[in-house]
Amino acid sequence: MRELGLETISPYGLSEAARSHQEPNTLPLCGPMQLLVAQVLDLKRQGIDYLLLPDLQEGLESERGGAQCPWLLDLEAALLQNVPGMPPVLKVPARLGEPVAGLAAKLGQMLTRNPMMVRKALEKTRHLLFPRPKSLSEPKGGSWVGIVAQPYILEDYRLQGGVREALEAAGLIPYFASVRPAELIQEGSRVPLKLELPSDLELAGLSSYLSRLGKVKALVYLSAYNCPPIPPLMQKLANLQAKPWKLLVVGEEWGLALEELKAALEAC
Repeated sequence: MRELGLETISPYGLSEAARSHQEPNTLPLCGPMQLLVAQVLDLKRQGIDYLLLPDLQEGLESERGGAQCPWLLDLEAALLQNVPGMPPVLKVPARLGEPVAGLAAKLGQMLTRNPMMVRKALEKTRHLLFPRPKSLSEPKGGSWVGIVAQPYILEDYRLQGGVREALEAAGLIPYFASVRPAELIQEGSRVPLKLELPSDLELAGLSSYLSRLGKVKALVYLSAYNCPPIPPLMQKLANLQAKPWKLLVVGEEWGLALEELKAALEAC
């Protein structure tokens, strides 16, 4: 968009949404969606012409796993019910890869009517489609605990409920994996749960990857509050692997669960 000379606007003024996120019992939506609605409302106030919205499921439909959550199944439809007068939506892939280039060309042509400019912009930015995974500093010593959660929770510390600090306070070391989404989806497709949605496959792939990583001794499955379909899916994934694990829900008390996890590790 920037190479085409188009103005891109990011949401701001999210402190109110972040504060309300700390009161799970008073919110009709889970934390990630509460924050998303606040972002869209903020962009609407800024007078945007189009809203770029991630297509989480790449057009696939299902009745399993996360499909039971309308936000995960069809983000645009769910937003339309919560944001009156929402700007026109342009769906974009939620994961970087070759499909982004084709869609970028289509959107660029629609917005600029200049094929040559679009072609030059794509040539300059194509290298961004295949970034290297983030290089994370590996923790040293202690018992490593792998964190399994939806991608949008792992990418935003505000939605993690302080899980890193809670684990460290309990004498455990949190480990956040850095693996390309396409690789996780491929690994998730081999998990024997007949999952279909890309977001479910990515979650399953992360669980499988961490379960076979020798340096990770236990797993924490981290779920947003008020998100009914995800904890049962996480429990099914946890039961497929042999390491000690705990399911933590953001906003709930974790003290006893982490004590039990630490005890299980010490007993191994």
